[in-house]
Amino acid sequence: MAELEELVKIEITKPLPEIGGIGVTYKIEGTVKMFDVVGAPPWVYAEVRRKEWWKPEIIEEVSYERGFPIPVTGSFSINFKPEKESDYEVTVVATPAPLSLPVVGVFPITGKSAMMKVKVEKLTEEFTNLKIVSYAKVA
Repeated sequence: MAELEELVKIEITKPLPEIGGIGVTYKIEGTVKMFDVVGAPPWVYAEVRRKEWWKPEIIEEVSYERGFPIPVTGSFSINFKPEKESDYEVTVVATPAPLSLPVVGVFPITGKSAMMKVKVEKLTEEFTNLKIVSYAKVA
């Protein structure tokens, strides 16, 4: 299976921030290529693991957010909107079939990106409605 994962290259061009807020939508962007040529597998997901220090890894919350790759260019975009305060580990995965459908003889995941770690905190009211009304260069 290691050989198959090496055939799919995922590059993240717009990663998640290191610190985020609850209820804020973040966009993960990048490109995915199969066999070192232009093109993408039809399914790209963000594998989201919600990490809590007191839970063992076997009972972590894992969810998948679907992305939409463009077949010719391989560009993709995935929206991630955390709903709980926690530490998250997000990895982009590519697959030739939907993860919800088991396909006989097809490995479910054929490529993975580097993991992005995000600490999600509750935003305070004073910073959520912040607007810049003027700007001046200080000498």
